[in-house]
Amino acid sequence: MKIKLLLFLIAQTYISNAQKAYISNDFLKGYTLYFLKQTKNSEIKEYYKLTENQTKKTVLEYGSKEFSNSETLKTAKITSFKSIPESNIRVLGDLNFDGRQDIVIHETEINDDGCYTAQATAHVFINITNGFLSSPSISRLYNDAYCVRGGSFEIDTKNKRIITSSSGGAALHVSSYYIISGMEAKEVANFEEEGDPYSPFSKITGKKWKDNNWDSFSSLSVYEPNLDKVFSFDTKNEKGRVLLFKDKDVLYYAFQQNDEYKFVSFAYPSSPEKADKATFKFKKQNTNYELEFNSGSIKYTIYETSNEFGIKIYVSGKLSDWKGIAKTGTLAELVNANFKNVTKE
Repeated sequence: MKIKLLLFLIAQTYISNAQKAYISNDFLKGYTLYFLKQTKNSEIKEYYKLTENQTKKTVLEYGSKEFSNSETLKTAKITSFKSIPESNIRVLGDLNFDGRQDIVIHETEINDDGCYTAQATAHVFINITNGFLSSPSISRLYNDAYCVRGGSFEIDTKNKRIITSSSGGAALHVSSYYIISGMEAKEVANFEEEGDPYSPFSKITGKKWKDNNWDSFSSLSVYEPNLDKVFSFDTKNEKGRVLLFKDKDVLYYAFQQNDEYKFVSFAYPSSPEKADKATFKFKKQNTNYELEFNSGSIKYTIYETSNEFGIKIYVSGKLSDWKGIAKTGTLAELVNANFKNVTKE
């Protein structure tokens, strides 16, 4: 009985003072990751070390550094990174777009410090020439992004931006755009997107940083996957995207800008209430189709033939013919369709 009790106590001591160590060669190309985790009386301590394979230099060290010379670490087993349980380190991506991957490490404790949901504080490390340096600015941005309801942190590699967003409910979304200069994050735009249950468009209000000042703006947006599209295409001149779609018995035209925001610069009509005064004229000649409409003194003609398609814009007698590429749908669908704001010839 005494032997069983002694074995039980030894086992419990081992469990309460458990140390686990791992070595991973596939965490980040060109580097080796050393990871040690200790659980002692429900307290968790972690230690991370990243070394460069070519120089054997330690480029990152984080956590409980008293474990840096641990015998457990020296005898750690080599394993794939995905096989390491409960590690709080991961490759975040190229945050400053310099071609090098950056890292984020979360603390072991979950904090309830006023965020929408409790979360562990994160520390972002930027990969520079001589190693990985902690960036308080980008770490704060990352933590703030996930502190709010529906928070997200996105790396926009095409436009070299960091985008954070949050949700204030089903119809309200807030987004902010940042550029990264060295170790610092600088906001260059933010806006609110408010949905309307009676309209296919959302209203955009916000501001952009331009010429050392904040410029206020308003616009519209539309979520293309939700649209019941009739005809759509990109313009060959890369100005934007033409969207012709239907919602109930109303036909809509929207021109989506070809930039990082993808806002709608012009919509016809811009709301269901304006549909009665936003009329289209549809023409069919054999296999050629045209859809005309006017906005003030400007005339628009969306056209489709067997050889080409696009949109013609007439301003003060001057014609701009924006050829289209990559179309979906066809104007032929309007032949048998009925909309309250479309007349046929």
